[in-house]
Amino acid sequence: MSDQLRVYRDKDYLDAFLKQYWFAPPVALWRSIEAKALATLDFPAPMLDFGCGDGMYTEAIFGKQDRIFGNDIAVSEMPAARNSGVYFKGVQFADGHALPYATGTFGSVYSNSVVEHIPDPHNVLPELSRVLRPGGLIILTVPSDKFRSLLHGVKIAANPQVAEAYALSVDKLFAHHHYHSPDQWRTALDKVGMDLVEARYYISPEAIQRWDQMNNTYGIGHKSIWNILVGPRLRPLGHQEFMAQRVPKRLYPQLKPLYDAKVNGAGGGLLVVGRKQ
Repeated sequence: MSDQLRVYRDKDYLDAFLKQYWFAPPVALWRSIEAKALATLDFPAPMLDFGCGDGMYTEAIFGKQDRIFGNDIAVSEMPAARNSGVYFKGVQFADGHALPYATGTFGSVYSNSVVEHIPDPHNVLPELSRVLRPGGLIILTVPSDKFRSLLHGVKIAANPQVAEAYALSVDKLFAHHHYHSPDQWRTALDKVGMDLVEARYYISPEAIQRWDQMNNTYGIGHKSIWNILVGPRLRPLGHQEFMAQRVPKRLYPQLKPLYDAKVNGAGGGLLVVGRKQ
């Protein structure tokens, strides 16, 4: 048995996530670009999915394998994660400050868009390091230190005060507590006995600006006609089945150039890879 988990490297994640999240296109755009970045990496087994949610995202990248553990504090999502078939090793309720695993259990700890929601990540990193074996990898995706400055609403703001107010509204909407730079991640990892292997920007400036615009268009965080059309109250009308087919077909050619865009320099997301000493 290989020491690496299987990863779907050649998958068209944009197509997959538009079909999965047809009702929330900006989510599909962000997640697809993120998944494509993650799929370039190797993930030593066994792996802990820290903040696993319902398991749908991890299944898209790894499929169903028998060496993946999951944990989360979102009790409401645990039944779906446990029933997904992704976590053959089980899903546990676990706070990042005290993980229920023995020291050196995992070859990799992977956490997708989770750490930015933790107010005190520096108090969680020691636990993530502890459960890794020597030479094991921590793999994180987070909004980057460039995230706020690349938002469309910030770009078009009339003055710095308006720009800051807009950025704060996005922070609140997505419950983002911090945006660390690669150097800040290097320092944070070093303090818990890990070396920074890679800090790679993903999500091009054009893609994050489109994502920000789409959040407004599709009512992410506010009421809209779109939310009413895709909501559960109107499901009996039968139109949502048509929308689930039509929306991906219409949006795919528009979003494909953003999905394929190379990031040279700043990007809205940051892929962080550390190795335990």
